[in-house]
Amino acid sequence: MKKKILLTLVIMTMISNQSQAQFSYGDKWYNNPLGFEPLKLHTSMGFIVPAVAVGTCLLVTKKNPQLKQKISVYNETGLSWGYKYPNTFLPQNNTGINYQLRKFMSVGVEFDLVLANDKFNSTYGFALRPFARFYPINKEKWRLYFESGGGLIYTLKEFPKPTDQDGRLGLKLNGITKYGIGSDINISKSSAIMFGIRHIHISNGNAKGEERNPSHDSNGFFIGLTHDL
Repeated sequence: MKKKILLTLVIMTMISNQSQAQFSYGDKWYNNPLGFEPLKLHTSMGFIVPAVAVGTCLLVTKKNPQLKQKISVYNETGLSWGYKYPNTFLPQNNTGINYQLRKFMSVGVEFDLVLANDKFNSTYGFALRPFARFYPINKEKWRLYFESGGGLIYTLKEFPKPTDQDGRLGLKLNGITKYGIGSDINISKSSAIMFGIRHIHISNGNAKGEERNPSHDSNGFFIGLTHDL
């Protein structure tokens, strides 16, 4: 019961104050539902908030000795579409490993291969992203989770490139954050199909000043397979 209460508090914290949300310029609440103050899960907070939540849960909950199949690997394909000009199309292939810390919580790390494509940009990117997942439902045959995590992405060309509406030039090394809702449904004793929806943000956090920090924001879906080791 304590675990369920704690998980509920974490989720409530993540979605609270939405009526007073402050979004980035041009964002609507449905474009970036958790991009408001103070969470801003489309920035570095997409890593900090889950890290704090995981640390807190580890301190106040006990290990479950009956927890099985702790480690899983997965591969997924994702497609997302930028909702700001120039509406960059962002297909991805993501491979990761997930470790179940508690029945209601796991952590992992993911390697992403990304293609950013629009009439101004055409470049490949390689990303490494740690993440955390929180499971309001974790049954033997299916699971529902909220995921958030942030890492680094390196693109072969500067991204984003200047457009006829924004003259700023991005960098080759940027931060990448993702958050979304996903589900695993077993198709065998140790394998499951995974799918869901997510928000993706890429920017460099003003590493070389605001004039070198145009950003990318997109929404989309993913589908793939996960296998327990």
